[in-house]
Amino acid sequence: MTGLTALILDDDRTRADIIAACLEGEGFTLVQCHDDVTLPDFVKRAAVDICLVGPRALGRDGYDIVRELRLASPAGILMLGKSGDEIDTVLALEMGADDYMTSPVRPRELCARIRTILRRTVVTPPDATGARPLPGSFLRRVDDVEICGVLRMVSVGGRVVDLTPSEFDVLMVLAANTNAVLSREGIIASVKGGGFAINDRSVDGVISRLRRKLFDAEDGAKRIRTIHGRGYMLIERSGTPPR
Repeated sequence: MTGLTALILDDDRTRADIIAACLEGEGFTLVQCHDDVTLPDFVKRAAVDICLVGPRALGRDGYDIVRELRLASPAGILMLGKSGDEIDTVLALEMGADDYMTSPVRPRELCARIRTILRRTVVTPPDATGARPLPGSFLRRVDDVEICGVLRMVSVGGRVVDLTPSEFDVLMVLAANTNAVLSREGIIASVKGGGFAINDRSVDGVISRLRRKLFDAEDGAKRIRTIHGRGYMLIERSGTPPR
């Protein structure tokens, strides 16, 4: 993999150094980005082919960085997460990552995943904004609800719904695991980015507002169901039976 440029964005310097040694061994040119530049602009100017993003980078949430890059850059994105939980993988992919893997980083697996990403991205020309066109797979559908994590856009039956950052992120967590009960603690742990504080009481408030904004009054409590003593569940009628 020679003649390609990589950018490592990870506040964990030990992991970043391991990845850097791996990529240099594969012939990548490594570039560095500091927190005093606009990240997508830097990625374009440096002609970065692949970005590797940790859970936190440049003092920011990694999920926010993934979304920002995917929205404005043609570069491939591999997110390096802390957890192998399915919901974390799903959220990373729907925020715009091309792939997701956890530590410890295994060099041969890392290089294989990078090669797979580059086979897709280097042949996809950027659009007029300089980003890659968004494929339909970035749009999650739950019956009549459509959610795009990259654009942070939600519509119900074709009607665009204006959500706050906390409302959108809680909806993303629910939609990543439909027909399953999520506790308030689980929702809080899975909410990514946004720079807002969320606790048990505010989860209840967010759920109430989502029901009101997304659905008819008589339908809200049926579509986002309260499971007393356990948490909340977003019902997907075309999906698997509730559990």
